[in-house]
Parts: sequence; structure tokens; C-alpha cells
Amino acid sequence: MTGIRGMLLLLLLMFAGVVGRINAASGSWRSYTSMKEVREVTRAGSLFWAATSGGLFASQEGVPSFLTYSNAEGLLSNDLTAVGTDVSGRIWVGTSTGIVQALLPGGTWQSILDIEQSEQTSKRINRFVVYGDTVLICTDFGLSVFDGAGYLFGDTYTKFGSMTNVRVSVRDAVIQDDSIWATVSDNDDTHRVAVAPLSNPNNLPPESWSLRMVGTATTRPTGLGVFGGRLYVASTSGLYFRSGAAWVQVTGLSGKNITAMAESDSSLFVCTATEVFEVDLDNTVTANPVFPGTATSVAVSENGQPVVGSLAGGLFFYAGGWSSQVPDGPNSNQFLSVVVDDLGNVWAASGLSGSGKGFYRFNGTNWSSFTKENSGLPTNEYYRVSLGCNGSVWASSWGRGVIEMTAGSDAVNLNKVFGTNVGMVGLADDSNYVVVSDVVCDPAGNEWMSVNSARNGKILAVRLPDGETWETHPLKVATTSINTLVYGVPLDRSLAVDAFGNLWGGSRNLTFKGVFSPMNGSAIEDSVAVLLTDQDGLPGSEITTLVVDRDNDIWVGTDRGIGIILDPLDPKGPGGIALYKPLNGILINTIAVDALNQKWVGTPEGVILLSSDGIQQIASYTVENTGGKLIDNDVKSIAIDSKTGIVYFGTSVGLASLTTNAAAPGENFEELIIGPNPYVIPAGVPLTVDGLVENSTLKILTIDGKLVREIPSPGGRVGFWDGLGENGDEVASGVYIIVAYSSDGSKLAAGKVAVIRR
Repeated sequence: MTGIRGMLLLLLLMFAGVVGRINAASGSWRSYTSMKEVREVTRAGSLFWAATSGGLFASQEGVPSFLTYSNAEGLLSNDLTAVGTDVSGRIWVGTSTGIVQALLPGGTWQSILDIEQSEQTSKRINRFVVYGDTVLICTDFGLSVFDGAGYLFGDTYTKFGSMTNVRVSVRDAVIQDDSIWATVSDNDDTHRVAVAPLSNPNNLPPESWSLRMVGTATTRPTGLGVFGGRLYVASTSGLYFRSGAAWVQVTGLSGKNITAMAESDSSLFVCTATEVFEVDLDNTVTANPVFPGTATSVAVSENGQPVVGSLAGGLFFYAGGWSSQVPDGPNSNQFLSVVVDDLGNVWAASGLSGSGKGFYRFNGTNWSSFTKENSGLPTNEYYRVSLGCNGSVWASSWGRGVIEMTAGSDAVNLNKVFGTNVGMVGLADDSNYVVVSDVVCDPAGNEWMSVNSARNGKILAVRLPDGETWETHPLKVATTSINTLVYGVPLDRSLAVDAFGNLWGGSRNLTFKGVFSPMNGSAIEDSVAVLLTDQDGLPGSEITTLVVDRDNDIWVGTDRGIGIILDPLDPKGPGGIALYKPLNGILINTIAVDALNQKWVGTPEGVILLSSDGIQQIASYTVENTGGKLIDNDVKSIAIDSKTGIVYFGTSVGLASLTTNAAAPGENFEELIIGPNPYVIPAGVPLTVDGLVENSTLKILTIDGKLVREIPSPGGRVGFWDGLGENGDEVASGVYIIVAYSSDGSKLAAGKVAVIRR
């Protein structure tokens, strides 16, 4: 003790006058979404605002920077379907679930939730049509009149003429000739233009509206506009304008399926999926060069040129040719599987069965996407990413094997696409259709994976540590109920390796459901796996995920909760499996283990954080209690950067991250980062001390060396102090010394903090 005290005193002198830097606040959220899918675009001055499936962005032609808004910046949902502007400078956005928000000129959001909270079955916002302070809100159930000055709803029109017995969707509306015009479609596949005079004192009765057929009975009006004083209707069979009581088709666009249109003083721009046309005041049609994407919406620039929103390329500006502008982001908003590599890069897989958009990587600054189109991959159906040996990252496809990527790589090496070329055999009806599971690295450096339903029964594939040699093997499973061995059982769920080198795998095969373990990889030919099901203590036999924690316990997620295998060497023995009862009956999507051995559990209803032993539920995170910062409650995958403590939550609508204090401890003390400094008490958040070694203890001392408090750290890189002394009272204002030391007292560090007591 004398030696330690002497070192403490020496450190007090050494650190006199040193003040720690302020640490980044724990608990901060970020969102990562793709804004390539533009649903609608509108212009406000020189800015073009785009409503996308990943949030809102504003762009100026030729300027490579963007204003972006997602749920991390105040949106209640990123799934935007409509955007509009008004004379007050407000930007109106609507979502697929009926949320309406207005971005005020000062940068704050005003939310209108009446539609979202209504009892309507379909609440999608299709368009905002602004006239002065009045906002016409076109929805999937009708047309609502909103007072933008008083933020009050007026009438909502849901019945139009003879369309009275079914739900009527309104896609667009305009005011022309002292009447309200709207495109209406009902569930009986009737499509019309409805009109009602503004002079009517009450347009709620359906008979207040007249229905007009445009084109043929099967023609669907898709939009309305006023150009040159005439009313135009875009439709699935061309463009029409109103002449007296008749609708006249613009001959140059006959038969065109028009998706969008926008007007200026001199031109009307009309889009099909792949074409953009300009219509002048004489209805002469001029074609622009072929559009290089799929057009979804259009606006007109200040210099009278089209600006087109696209399905997968952001905004396209025209100046003699097309050029795209879109904020940096992933290739899609699907994050079915997420991992963090040794360099801190975030990798994610997109999907399967036609929904895949390749896989992507985020290096902390920029996104890189790897697809069939830009990288020559054999498919875009990549649905899992895994960490292999030596820092490698593997992306597993649905049908075309697996590819190995070097950590941080920006290039695909097609020589590292593995499937039938290394002995894997696919499905019974197509042996070339190879579906690969997770990839895991065992202590000997072998990289294991499984081949779903391999035709030859060899569902285990392994690459040996030399990096060149591949082997495939059947899985032998002992089933005591029939006293035999079964070969080739498909492992279509997670794989994991424990500290003993045992390979664990999960399956939901109709015949054999459960966990197959243990099976020592070093003696694969002699190994026989044990089948564990709900009959052995698991809460369910539909295995969804497997993870080995830092105590070598195996956490098994199922469709009915979590089972914990406490004895990997004898999982069927007494006390071999513990049931985690608080989550019994809940579908578990994913489980991740952080640097403090805490468990992050993703479910369809949000995320639950469990203590290292699972006894305590530390926190829960949902869309509701995070104010939308968690993008979606149905969390498919969780990945953790142990070096920084950042936790990533993958969903089918984007990626969210949360900064936590569960960062891996250092091997040696370097500099203690103490913050906030000064620390004002009482405080809503504790003081954090960053830069600790494993299982550090903190001593809070007065400037003259008197002990105020001794606090064990949680075990990781970050420790905390709440500003209280040993007696539980707030300390007095002053400068305090914080000394951190390792469990054996051999490593020490110190810093200063100023405390201000209010």
C-alpha cells in the first residue's frame, strides 16, 4: 500500500495543471439510409427537396453538398412519400403511414399526427397541394383540407359521386376555374377525375362531386396540372387537356404511361418511366434524351429545365445531358445482416429472393456498394455478412456461393467467389444453386460455413488455414429417439465456435429442428453432433441465432425466447441449458455481445440490453421511446464495434447506431479523457472517464489528496462518477483529482476535473 500511495502522490504532482478533454456524449444516435429512391421532388428557390425512402434531402444544381434529414434529425419516419412547399418557406413531408410534418424556416419540425392516429386502414400521403395558407392533403382514403396558418384540419372528402361504398384514393388535386379537381380511384378499379365547385357551402356529401372519365374506362389519371390557363390530366394512356366539356388528348403523347408532370410559365414537362418530354403552349411535344434511370417525379429549375426524381439514382438534372446528385449512402435501406471488421468498417448485406441490392461497406466517412452491375458479382442476392480469419469479411449469397473481401477493401476479387469451384454442391434440383450460411473462424484458423440442403449431403464446407485447401463434409447427428445417425441435415441458421473449438449450428429443418453441437473441427471425420431441441430445455426448436459470449456460454435465440447453454462440453447434462424466462415466448431475431459481455437482443418489438449474466434488463430501445432514433422496431441484426462501443442496429428500412460506453479496455493507460469538464452538479448524466484498462478502479481525490470516493469501473474502457462522495452527498465546488488503477495496482493514470455545484 505504501508503494501504491507513493505512486499516487507522484502522479498528483505530475498531472498538476492537466485538464482532460471533453468526451463525446454517450447515447448519441445516428441514422444511415439510402436516399436513392426519390418518391417526389419539389423546388423552393434554388433548392430541390426530395422525399425518399430514406428521408429528406435538399440539393442545388451543380453543388456536391446536401441538406439531409432522417429520424436522427427530427423526422418521425424516414419512409417519405410526398413533399411540398408553401409561401411561408415551410417544407411539408408525408409518409406511408400518414405522418405529416412541416420543416419550419428556423429548422424545427412541426408534427401533425391526426391522419397517422386515425382509424383509416390505408393512410399513405400521396401529395401536398398548397394554395396560400391552405394545404390539400391527398391520401389513400380521400382529400383533407388543412389550415396551414392555424394548424387545423377542415373537411376530409372520402366519398365522390357514385364512389360511396369503398375506399377512394386521391393521388393529386388542383384548384382551377373556382373548383377543386382530384384524381380518384376506388377498390373496384374505377378511375376518374372528380370536381366540386368551391362555391358549395358543403362538399362532404358525395353528390357534391361530379365524376369525369378521361380517355377510356380503364384509363387511370395519375396527375393534374394547370398550364397556360388550361387543366391537364396525366394518365396511363397519355396526356389530356380540358377544352370546354371535353378532354382532348395531346397527340404526341398518345398511349404513353405518364408517371409525373410539372409546369413552368412556358413549358410542361411530362415523364414516363424512361422518357422526359417538354410540351409547349401550343401542345407541341419535344423529347429530351433518353432518361438514364426510372423516373418517379419531376420539377422545373429556375432556368426552365427538368429536374427528375428517380427510383434508384437520386435527382437527375438536365443541362444538355443528364447528371445525378444524391447524398452518399448505402445501395438500399435493407440491412438484414451487419458486422464490424477489425478496422472499424461496417459491412452489411441487403437481401434475397429478388430483393437483394448487393452488399455495402461504411468506413466511417463514405459508403461503398458492391453489386452485380458495378463489381461483376454473380448476383445481388447477398443476405449475410460474416467475419472470417485474419480480418477478412465474407458475404454469403442466396444461390451463388460466398465471396471473401479483404477488410477495408474497395475492390471485388472475383477469384475469391467460392461455391461449386471449391467442391460445394447446391440444391437437389440445381446443384449449382449454392446457398451459404454464416462463416466462422475456429481457434486453429479454419473457416467454416454450411451449404443449405446440399444435394450430396455434404453441408459443411471448410477452408483450411493455408487459405487454399477446401474440404466438404456431411454432418453426422446422433438422435437418441431413433438410435441412429443422420447425415446431411441442413444448417440454415447461425454458426458459432466456442473456446473449445466446438462448432455450433442452428436449423429449422422440418424434420430436425434445433442446435447441432458440439463437433470439434479438428476431428471432423470422427465427430458426431448432438441435437438439442425444446425437449432438452431450449424455449423453442426454431433456431434464429447463435452467439458465444465472453464466458464461453452459448446464447441461443429461438422463435420462443432465449436458451443459454452453460456447459458446452455436456449440454444435455444437469444444468446444461438455462431458460431465460423474462423473454419467454418472444421471437429473437439476433443477439450480440459487447466488450462488457452485455447482451444486445433484437426482436420484432425493439432491442433489449441485458447484463453480462443476463439477470438484469438494463435498457430497452424502441421507435417510440427513442423518439424515432431507432429506425424500426423489427431489428434484424446487431453489430458492435468493441473498440469504440458503437452499436449498430440493422433493419429492413435502414441502419441506426448508438454510441455506448461498452468499449473494450486498453492494455495500458495512455491519457484519461474526462468529461464533461467542468462538471456541473446535480447533473442528468454522470461524468465519464475514458481510457481505462480492464477492471479499473477510480479514486476521486481532493486537490490535497483526501479520498472522496472509490468506484469500481464496469470493466471496460469507460468509468463513471455521479459527483457524490462516500456519504452520498454532492461534493463541494472545486478541482478534483481522478486516479485510475488496474486490479493489481501495477498500472496507474490520473487527470483533473473542475466541479461546479449549483
